[in-house]
Amino acid sequence: MSNQTKYWQNYLNGDNDALAKLYVNLFEPLVLKAIYYTKKPEIARDIVSSLFVSLLELDKEERLSRWDKIESHQALLLAIVRNKCLDFLKITQNRERINNELFVETNCDVEKIDMIAHLTTCIQELKPDEKQLVELHLQGYSNDEISLKLNLSEKTVRNKLSLTRKSIWKLWHQMILLIAFVWR
Repeated sequence: MSNQTKYWQNYLNGDNDALAKLYVNLFEPLVLKAIYYTKKPEIARDIVSSLFVSLLELDKEERLSRWDKIESHQALLLAIVRNKCLDFLKITQNRERINNELFVETNCDVEKIDMIAHLTTCIQELKPDEKQLVELHLQGYSNDEISLKLNLSEKTVRNKLSLTRKSIWKLWHQMILLIAFVWR
């Protein structure tokens, strides 16, 4: 039985000094593994240190119930470090994604509001039947549902929507040109 295995058994039986000896022997190899995943030495050291702190905080009964039958304490500790690193990476990625979304949304909110206002103005300029068609489409009705509501064939609805989109596009383009002219 190796010294590390003896230290692990002593730790399981309540000897915290044995965990300190394991810490001295295993800290650097575990940190290297954590650096492999996180690419950040400071984070890697924090992860490994927190692992040993959490091991230290467990009472004897919990240690024995969790890890008495573990054959390789090194493999266990490596797996725990890997999982903590992966958790860290997931949390970091989620935070970055959320921050990016919030940043993009706050920057685009004013632009979106302006665009929606311009689009609404364009829709108001349409003929009444075109306006009704667009409003139903924007409410989420399918072409089939619109055709039933308006007593038109599905193909007619499709064609009218296509023509209405072109009309909206022309109105939109005219409005943009007008805005550009006014802002000069």
